[in-house]
Amino acid sequence: MDQSASESRGIRTVTIIGILGVLLLFGGTWVAYRLLIQAPAELAHAAAEGIRTLFQVTPRVTVNETVIIEQTSPILEIATISRPILVDYEWSHSWLGSTKTIHLRGTFTAKAGYDLKQPFEIAISSPPLKVKARLPDPQLLSLQTDSLVVLQDENGWWNRLTEEDRTGALSALHTLARQKALATGILDEVRTSAEARIRELIERNGAEIAFEQAGSSNGL
Repeated sequence: MDQSASESRGIRTVTIIGILGVLLLFGGTWVAYRLLIQAPAELAHAAAEGIRTLFQVTPRVTVNETVIIEQTSPILEIATISRPILVDYEWSHSWLGSTKTIHLRGTFTAKAGYDLKQPFEIAISSPPLKVKARLPDPQLLSLQTDSLVVLQDENGWWNRLTEEDRTGALSALHTLARQKALATGILDEVRTSAEARIRELIERNGAEIAFEQAGSSNGL
């Protein structure tokens, strides 16, 4: 009787150990699936959808170096920041004591953002869940002339203004406006704003993110 009870207890012990082993195996398999496959895939699609909503571009997304989503965009570029610019330009030329003068004042709207034909990439690795993002360099996409005032357009007695002089003055005014727009730090502001919005998106989905920079370009 004692031997039979002992054998029965032994069988129950082996059975319990076997069941626990199966449960641990399934549990480990599920955890591995969750960490290595499901969580990165969910993050990949959440990141792609979130960035598409923010910037009108679906980034190229890789998970552990395997491409999950290819980059697409319905538009070629997106402006994320615009800024008014006021510029004065004055030019004069003297010849034999006769001076001709041009003085222009223009207001412009500078728009900066991203050329969406450039690589926009998200790389996800796990475990632990980490993200690297590579954005295009921000560019000055457009410089719209809102108003132009000719403050002075004056000929000398024999040193007359030409259409070439006037065209050159307009070109110089536009160049000054571009330089002034860049000097405001508008490109850095575009980058900082974009990175902050993407960081918030990724961290909201439970991952850390680091940014890699592309080559430098100012656009226009």
